[in-house]
This record gives sequence, C-alpha cells and structure tokens, in this order.
Amino acid sequence: MADPSKTEKPTGKRIADARKKGNIAKSTDMNNAAVLLTASVLLYFNWPPLAEVLRNVMAERLAHFPTQDLTIDFIMLLARESGLAVGTVLAPILLSLLGVGIVVNYVQVGNNLTFEPIKPKLEKINPISGLKRLFSLRSIVEALKGIAKISLIGFICYGVISDRYVELATAYGTGLLGLGTLIGTTAWSIAWRVMMALVVLGLVDFAYQRYEWEKGLKMTKQEVKDEWKQADGSPEIKAEIKKRQRKMAQQRMMSEVPKASVVITNPTHFAVAVKYERDVMEVPLVLAKGTDLVAKRIREVAMEAGVPLIENKPIAQALYKQVEVGGEIPSELYAAVAEILVAVQRADRKVGA
Repeated sequence: MADPSKTEKPTGKRIADARKKGNIAKSTDMNNAAVLLTASVLLYFNWPPLAEVLRNVMAERLAHFPTQDLTIDFIMLLARESGLAVGTVLAPILLSLLGVGIVVNYVQVGNNLTFEPIKPKLEKINPISGLKRLFSLRSIVEALKGIAKISLIGFICYGVISDRYVELATAYGTGLLGLGTLIGTTAWSIAWRVMMALVVLGLVDFAYQRYEWEKGLKMTKQEVKDEWKQADGSPEIKAEIKKRQRKMAQQRMMSEVPKASVVITNPTHFAVAVKYERDVMEVPLVLAKGTDLVAKRIREVAMEAGVPLIENKPIAQALYKQVEVGGEIPSELYAAVAEILVAVQRADRKVGA
C-alpha cells in the first residue's frame, strides 16, 4: 500500500540512485512484442528463399544415406554440417532480432549499465519475502495481464479461423500446395494481428510501469528537505566554510597592508589602508579595511611595515562604508584623501631632511 505521506515527485538524485540500483521503468511486454513482430515480418518476406535453402541442405545431406554407413562419426559430421548450413541462413534473422531487442531496451532504459539486480541478496531467498511478492499488487496485475494476453490472442485466432472456416474445411481437395498456401496465409493473418495487439499492450504496459515506478519513488516533504540539505551541505558545514573563506580573505588583505601609502583610523574602531602612486594610479585604492579587532590588526601590521597612521574619523568611517577592498575611492572624497596623502608626503620629507 502506498504511503499517503509521500506526495512529492522524486528528485533528480533519487532517480539517479534508483537507476544505479537497476530500478528502472521498463516493459518486458514491449521487448517481446517488438522481437516477435520483427521475427514475423522477416520470416514472411524471407520464407521462400529460406525454405529453398533448407530444402537444398536436407536434399544434399539425405543423398549421402544410400552410400554411407550410419556410424556415430558420420552422424556427428552430418549434424555439424547441417547445423552450420542452417545457422548461416538463420544468422541474419537472429542478429536482426538481437539488434531489435537491444534498441527497444535502450529506448526504454537508456544508457544504464549496472550489475546491482543480479547481486546475491539474502532477501531474494527469504520465503516470507517471496510470499509477499507472490501475493502483492504487482503479482496480481501481472497475472491479470497474462490472462488478458491469452484471451486477446484466443479471440484473434478464433476470429481469423472462423472467417476462413469454410476454406479450411474444404482445402483437402486443393492438394498439398493449396493447403499449405492457405495454412500459411491464415497463420500470417493471425500473426500480424497478434503482433499488433501485443505492441499496443506493450505500450500500455510501459505507461503503467512508468506510473508505478514514479509512484514508488515518491518522497515525503521531509525527505526532500533532507536531500537538499545533503546536496547543499548542513548549516554547520556551510558556516565553517564561510568562516575559513573569511579567514583566507583576511590573510590576503593583511598581506596588502605593507604596500599602503597611509592607514586612516577612527582611531580604534575603524582602520582603512589606502594606496596611491602618482605615476602609476589615477585614483587612490583601498587595500584593506576593518573594524575593532581587524582594525587593530591593520594598525599593527602598518606600524611593523612603517606605514604612517593618520587619525581622521569622518574619512575613515566614510571609506569603510562606501568602498570595498580593492575599490577606488569615490570622487566626493578625493579632496579629503588628497589632503591626507599630501600631509604624509610632507611628513616624510621632513623626516628625510
């Protein structure tokens, strides 16, 4: 009985996992119908030359009987040569049937090679599990399908034979050739009707198998949520990844601080490292920025590298809020930052003097 809580369609991962285990929607009736239909068509159009070849093989082999002793070796040789001759004639037809079976199976299943269904499992030999499968809904449906196929084939045979009853009843007077022709045409009439009916049944069965397969893979809302969590990662893992990413970004940012021309501070809550080279850059860039502990670390690295620290609360706060790391300072702050850079240059010249 289907679980009423499983209302969600299967996700891509659920379907992929099922395919890996060999759980795929397919209809054996479709394969059987395609193979039987192909066999009937090939035999119908190739029967005259095939019968001629078989007749010649039998005539040639039987011609040896009056002149050969029926020893075991001779019988084995005769059987081997006859089998080879018949096999050579039937090989194209058998290969065609094999190809049709592969193509029809591929159309239903796709490219999915797995050995999971043939792996030995204890549950397959468990009598209790076997009884459950025997009296399951699927078994009942398969039994009904078998009855329907037998009934349909019987109805078709009855219809064709009843239409030709008079011809068949009086065919003994037409000789062996006429009787053989009538039986052959009757058999072909039955065959192609049966084959077409089986093809229709196969299509219906495939649609049903697909429906049952999708219903069996349905998921609860919680299963869908859990699967998305597994796909995206748990919140704890994502938080840890973000933490490490921030740490790496901070380390890269700190490595840029010694290259700065000046570090503008709040003095303690904000710190922004600015770089400007007149001959190389058109606009000053923000190399690093931070608050509180990060700001403290920027100041420490700057002091170790000999980068001047300038306290300017409004500019430090404005740069921190408006400019990302690696970005250019906005035009409205050009003048204020330029004054700071000029003051730093003057201080450097005084120290140098």
